[in-house]
Amino acid sequence: MSSTPILAELLALAHSYDEAIKQSRKTLEMDPNFGLAHNHLGQAYLQKHMIKESIAELQDAVALSGGAATCMANLARAYVAAGRRSDAEAQLDDLQKRSSPLHSYASEVAVIYTALGDRNQAMAWLERGAADRFNPGVLLRPGLDPLRGDPRFTDLLHRIGLDWK
Repeated sequence: MSSTPILAELLALAHSYDEAIKQSRKTLEMDPNFGLAHNHLGQAYLQKHMIKESIAELQDAVALSGGAATCMANLARAYVAAGRRSDAEAQLDDLQKRSSPLHSYASEVAVIYTALGDRNQAMAWLERGAADRFNPGVLLRPGLDPLRGDPRFTDLLHRIGLDWK
């Protein structure tokens, strides 16, 4: 497989959603059962407010990835956007139950809390993730964009070395 899935993810992180959609579709032409390509496509659709399309892609992503936490978090975001709060909360509950010191899903839980509008819980879970030494690149995800103006988020970026000032 080419670098297309990686490129789609990078394009989504750069907020280039139309290009992320094109790259994700190229990947899915090569392998329609590649869960992460469905995730990238669904995330790009979500950012473009194409909610119905986003949910369909993200449901496929969850199914094809065997319930990957990132796919579940993005599906929960799409559910929130569609007004399906209880479905998002079910995804949240599942991820919280699955999260452990060995397999922390703190950043994914934080993404869902962000979508639900609970900044305090989102920040608490991001702090937990930082303590668990998560990949700091997760802080670039579009699902955390609503936190970017929060001084606690800025402080977290600074403490882990991701402040770009």
